[in-house]
Amino acid sequence: MSLKSFLKPYRGMRDYLPKDLYERRVVEEAIRELFKLYCYEEVETPTIEYYELLAAKVGEETRKTMYVFKDLAGRTVALRPEGTAPIVRLVASKLKTAPKPLRLGYIWDFYRYDEPQRGRYRRFYQGGFELIGSSKPEADMEILSISIELMKKLRLEKFQIKLSDVGVLRGLMTSWGVDENVQNRVLSLVDKKNYVEAIKELEAANLDEASISKIAGLFKLKGSNYKSILAEAKSMVSLCEHSVRSLENLEVILDYMRDVYHEPEYILDLGFARGLEYYTGMIFEVFVEDLDIALIGGGRYDKLIELYGGEPTPATGCAAGIDRLVLAMRLNNVTPPLPPNKRVYLYILDGVPLSYGFKVSTELRANGIPVEVEVMGRSLSKGLSTASKKNCPYTLILGSKEAEAGLVTLKDMSTGLQETLTLREAFSRIKSNFNV
Repeated sequence: MSLKSFLKPYRGMRDYLPKDLYERRVVEEAIRELFKLYCYEEVETPTIEYYELLAAKVGEETRKTMYVFKDLAGRTVALRPEGTAPIVRLVASKLKTAPKPLRLGYIWDFYRYDEPQRGRYRRFYQGGFELIGSSKPEADMEILSISIELMKKLRLEKFQIKLSDVGVLRGLMTSWGVDENVQNRVLSLVDKKNYVEAIKELEAANLDEASISKIAGLFKLKGSNYKSILAEAKSMVSLCEHSVRSLENLEVILDYMRDVYHEPEYILDLGFARGLEYYTGMIFEVFVEDLDIALIGGGRYDKLIELYGGEPTPATGCAAGIDRLVLAMRLNNVTPPLPPNKRVYLYILDGVPLSYGFKVSTELRANGIPVEVEVMGRSLSKGLSTASKKNCPYTLILGSKEAEAGLVTLKDMSTGLQETLTLREAFSRIKSNFNV
């Protein structure tokens, strides 16, 4: 095959052109602003980790889509498919003696060999918030608050938050002696809304008909009237203390969140699960209309740090899909306008010492003024045409007479007005219009 055959990106990956990257940066800046406002410290881990670390609790579906390979020493490694496991590794190693709570943030790329589709790529970006050390509902509320504030910052005002608590289903299944591996398979199927197969898994585990009927009933409990749903669910699981506590925890969180944030539509869905096995408590996802993929998702994972050799440490967190948020902004017509093209086009005429031209450009940049120097050998007329096509507000023309006198010619590209000025005068004129 010729090299031309490889000019398209690898399937599921994408090139980011300037406009694409600008939109991504807008979301990243909003995430970093929330790092600052909520006191999260940004960290970064390697893109490649040991396979065993990443695969331990991510769930079978994620394990199947991981990019796994042998390094030159024969060790099995993988590209990170999600952010919580690397964060937990940090907490269990370098940050194990750090005072709690820890508030850690990240903006990383991730890799999964998923089937590419709308809003889903094999290389994707997420911004994460991990709150380590608190088992209190206020920690979960903080993570929900961050998610809501991010949507508001991006002007995605009409959105829905779907919530549940993994402890409701896990509590029941554990009380009935259902093996943890079976529980994981059931919840993985529930995550895909494949309730029929989930029930079959429980039947294969020899669960009695009454218990299976109770689980099937919980799968159907969904809606915005969370008080009535919780009341019905509590009556169904009244003999399981763990499940009751999980429902009471959800009620506390929803009561307070609705007091603070009225705008989102809160949907309680007890037939909702997430594909990652490490969740132990409250879970949630954020959606907008016309886009059937979660923009933000997360939940509580109280046992993961201990699994990796750390002290028993409760934790909760969320991750925002940056590419998905950009897509949602486009669908809702809130794509940010590109920044104004504030730059000076610098044309150095023949016979002018290049050192003078580059001295001028250096001083402009030192004063915060972007400069694009003509380097293609175009004629002056073509250079001015290029500056016009690039929407440069000003062109600086340096001729030999100006160079000898320490002057420059400043051309206003919108009016065509051309003046010969001192460098100081030109800088002042440009700076006042560029607001630098």
